[in-house]
Amino acid sequence: MELLQWIENSSAAEYIRVSAYGYPAMITLHSLGMAIMIGISVVLSLRILGLFKPIPYTTLHKQLSIAWIGFVVNFFSGSLLFAAQATTYITDTTFLLKMTFVIIGAILVAVLQAQVKAGSGGWTETQPPPVGTRVLAACTIAAWTFGMITGRLIAYL
Repeated sequence: MELLQWIENSSAAEYIRVSAYGYPAMITLHSLGMAIMIGISVVLSLRILGLFKPIPYTTLHKQLSIAWIGFVVNFFSGSLLFAAQATTYITDTTFLLKMTFVIIGAILVAVLQAQVKAGSGGWTETQPPPVGTRVLAACTIAAWTFGMITGRLIAYL
C-alpha cells in the first residue's frame, strides 16, 4: 500500500485530482483511445461474424495497428487516472473486473489479429472464417462490452 500511497501523492496524481484541466484531459484521452481500440476491433469482429461483407479482411487487419495506438493512449491516460485514486481503485471490485476485461479484450484482439493475418486470404463467402475464429470474435465483443460497462460504473465509486 505504501507504493500506491506514493503514487497517489505524486505531482502527476495531484494534478489530475485538483487541476481544472488534468482530469478532463485524461478522461477525454481515455475515451478517444477506447473508441479507437474498441471501435476497430469490434468492426473486425463483426466482419468475421458475417457483417460488413464489402470490407476486405486485409483492410481491417491493417487498421489494427491504429487500434493498438488507441490502446497505448488508454494505457497512458488510464495509468494517470489510476494514480489519482490508486488506493481506492486497487481494492474496488468494479475496477478489478474492468481491468480483467481489458486484459482479456487485448489478448483476444492480439490472437484475432494473428488469425486474420494467417487465414484471411482463404476466407470467402463460401469459405467463412473457422468456427473458432468466429467464437473468438464474439468473445472479443463481449470482453470489450463488459470492460466498457464496468469502466463506466467506476465513476460511481
